[in-house]
Amino acid sequence: MVLKIDKYTDKNKGDFENIWVDWLSNSMGIQAQQVDIDEVRNPIDNYITRGDMAFYANKNNECVGVVAVKKLNATDYEFCKLVVSEKARGLGLGKQLVKTCIDYVEELNGANLYLQSFHKLEIAFKMYKALGFIDAPTPTDMLVVAKTEIIMKMEFTAL
Repeated sequence: MVLKIDKYTDKNKGDFENIWVDWLSNSMGIQAQQVDIDEVRNPIDNYITRGDMAFYANKNNECVGVVAVKKLNATDYEFCKLVVSEKARGLGLGKQLVKTCIDYVEELNGANLYLQSFHKLEIAFKMYKALGFIDAPTPTDMLVVAKTEIIMKMEFTAL
């Protein structure tokens, strides 16, 4: 079994939307908002060409997890849309994807990495805490979606 986390390539075209929308509706029982669908449908226009990034966890050349990092302002970032497909859960891919986002923001000399979540994601919430994320007020540049119940952030110290 080969696990690899990659930045977006054409081989993953359509994977972000497929994995994320399926997870939200089938695992969480939540209807995706149009703003979310528009974002995940075209990661090139909605993340990459704006200077943001989309990461894909590939297992044996099949996409089984996704996450995006969005720049909120000159120093703050948000990771969003983190999902690992059901067949790949328990392999630590969620944690690897979050660590990839952390490394990415550190490379950009970011000050804070934010996330939005909701209480139903208890395992993810515990992982975020274990990685060093803390509860935080909503940053002014963050678009908060209706399902959000929790805002957290990781603060980076200057080197």
